[in-house]
Amino acid sequence: MSKWMLLPLGLLALSAACNQDLLGRDHAGNDPGEGADMGASSVDEGTEPVPDGGVVISNPDGGTVVCFVTRCQNHTYQCGDCIDNDGDGRIDSQDPDCLGPCDHTENGLHPAIPGANNAPCKQDCFFDQDTGSGNDQCYWDHACDRHEVPPDYHPEGIQCRYDPNTRLGERLTCTEAAQVQSGTCLSFCGPLTPNGCDCFGCCSIGPQARGDRGIWLGSRDESGRPSCTLDALDDPQRCRPCQIVFGCFKPCGRCQLCIGKDRLPPDCFTSGDGGAGGDGGVVVPGQCPPGVQACGLPGQPPCPPQWYCVTGCCAPPLG
Repeated sequence: MSKWMLLPLGLLALSAACNQDLLGRDHAGNDPGEGADMGASSVDEGTEPVPDGGVVISNPDGGTVVCFVTRCQNHTYQCGDCIDNDGDGRIDSQDPDCLGPCDHTENGLHPAIPGANNAPCKQDCFFDQDTGSGNDQCYWDHACDRHEVPPDYHPEGIQCRYDPNTRLGERLTCTEAAQVQSGTCLSFCGPLTPNGCDCFGCCSIGPQARGDRGIWLGSRDESGRPSCTLDALDDPQRCRPCQIVFGCFKPCGRCQLCIGKDRLPPDCFTSGDGGAGGDGGVVVPGQCPPGVQACGLPGQPPCPPQWYCVTGCCAPPLG
């Protein structure tokens, strides 16, 4: 995640210039850094105070940890409530179905935010709590997606059928929007976007993915129910094909975590103590951009309160 993939039409320089804002800062320009106060840790219940907002959770091994309720734009959703809502033994960011604090289901890859699907075809940042167009200056329209053609009209349906003359945002063409997204979009939505995905929820994961074809996390079945899950990545009717928008795409490198990938090759790990523990915990060069705290692997410290572990890197609070 520390580098963009090679973008079309000479966009590499642009992406490199935006990389720090995209991946490493909150809205005030801060990052967690190496000396950040950690927001969750092993505790001895009854002897140590639990910080404000912390919830003591028992581990299967008999120990306890503190989980911090993480809000999304003044709302608390299932993936930030410190509850194992689907009963699989994994809570919030530890659950592979949780893609951020703005995710209201621990079962499946669709965020299922109540009332969020209020602007079909038009897309903005997929990983905050609202959909539609423009409030974070991320602009896309599924009418620009080359998969919106007969007979299936992926990913949304015939109402979004492909029209290369579609205009969006400030009169952007489909080609322009696919290649370049605004600095505001990159700095706001970038930290929330999982590795392997663009900021509109089209992800290069599973056997369907190749070139600029990914799968859309917002896929629904014929009855309108969310349908894309980790065990359906090879099914184009459940995880529908989509066109990746490279203007805000975050590739998943060999030594980076991404959706459905929670283990790294052994040679990715380096640390002074041979692996886990110690002052630095588990170190994976390139797991996150410089200045961004790594998380999610055994032996790595948790993110600070209100930060959220998104595919191995701490993402800033979203309110």
